[in-house]
Amino acid sequence: MQEIHTPTTTSQWRYRVFVLAVPIILSNITVPLTGIVDTAVMGRMPSPDYLSATAIAATLFSSIYWIFGFLRMGTSGLVAQSLGASEPERAQRNALRAIALALCFGVVILLGAPVLFKAGMWSMDVSAEVHALAAQYFSVRVFSAPATLLIYSIIGTLVGQQRMRQVMALQLILNLSNIALTLAFFNLTDWGITGVALATVISEYLAMLAGVVILWPSLNLRSHFVDAKSLSWLWDRTKLREFFYIGSNLFIRTLCLTAAFYWLTVQSSKLGVVVLATNAVLIQMLHFAAHALDGFAHAAETLTGHAYGKRDRFALSNAVKAATFWGMLFALMFTVVYGLFGEAIFDLMTTQKEVRDAAKTWLWWISLSPLIAVWSFLLDGIFIGATHTREMRNGMIVSLTMFIFASVLLVPLINNHGLWMSYYILMLSRALTLGYWYPRILNFRS
Repeated sequence: MQEIHTPTTTSQWRYRVFVLAVPIILSNITVPLTGIVDTAVMGRMPSPDYLSATAIAATLFSSIYWIFGFLRMGTSGLVAQSLGASEPERAQRNALRAIALALCFGVVILLGAPVLFKAGMWSMDVSAEVHALAAQYFSVRVFSAPATLLIYSIIGTLVGQQRMRQVMALQLILNLSNIALTLAFFNLTDWGITGVALATVISEYLAMLAGVVILWPSLNLRSHFVDAKSLSWLWDRTKLREFFYIGSNLFIRTLCLTAAFYWLTVQSSKLGVVVLATNAVLIQMLHFAAHALDGFAHAAETLTGHAYGKRDRFALSNAVKAATFWGMLFALMFTVVYGLFGEAIFDLMTTQKEVRDAAKTWLWWISLSPLIAVWSFLLDGIFIGATHTREMRNGMIVSLTMFIFASVLLVPLINNHGLWMSYYILMLSRALTLGYWYPRILNFRS
């Protein structure tokens, strides 16, 4: 693994953050594009049931996979800190351990698929038609589980290595192939919602293979897998305990975040099929901005981890300042774009008049959201890089509690406006709790 040099001036720090963030931004904006294309394709079906079923099934998978987000986040922090401490072998072993765990968890998801679907649909208030379509999608998409989790570990390693261009290449392979296959299956076959799911499965395995090829040379496998006895490091209890301590906190944090978006979908379903379909499109716009802004969170993540591993407080502070500068600038840009062109963007994703008309009432919530959410994204990156995951866990528990309490209180009073107001409370609470605990990250010996 290559040596990483530390910037010294403010302009160098901003340049480093920008160079690290731009490939992630370019690749990340293709992530919600796949959802947007899925939404646009299903939005052209004869009934809103297809759009609603796709939204529900996609939410179920997001809920499942986000729970295992620690495979990416925990890996990037550990790899970055290992390289900051000039211990490349430890970085390689952290990466390989995460890959092995990803494969194990992927198999568990495959085996538990029927139970997961039943649990996910338990609280959904939907028609029999929507339920059947969601089941059809789920039964195909679940076969991508091992590939999806392996990609998490590979991307986490690449982020920890500050190899953002390779992350971009991997994400482009994943998402552009997904988009191309979705459009091809929709236009050339009559597979419908099954074709949308199958396109995702194929693209996940293509990206997994590409990721293995990209990462392979940097892992120095020969030195780690000499003979059977040499594998003891892979399941070393101390290292696994460290990984699972970090991972368990991230697991709970991500479970709470997933529960928040799941709750958002459940509450939308109770407001009717038109509101559910409208919110499904609005959430895609929300995710588009979030994935782009996450580029600066990723930059903060790897730079914070590297500085933390070196015990360099000055570098850590400068990385945070540079990431905040760019994050706020791009959040403002998204707010302006959504404010001016939000209706046109929404109309591109569905032809259903009742959904288009409904969106005009709530679109301004999405326009302002980047300025509200960017703080929690940046702080997430900082805390992940420093592997201060306990604070992330606690902050998210508080934020989820406030979100659910707010939605229970506000939705009966002002319907969908109350739901989106509750989302704002969720994001502000995440930022405020992590901001309160931020000084703890600086509390180490230089």
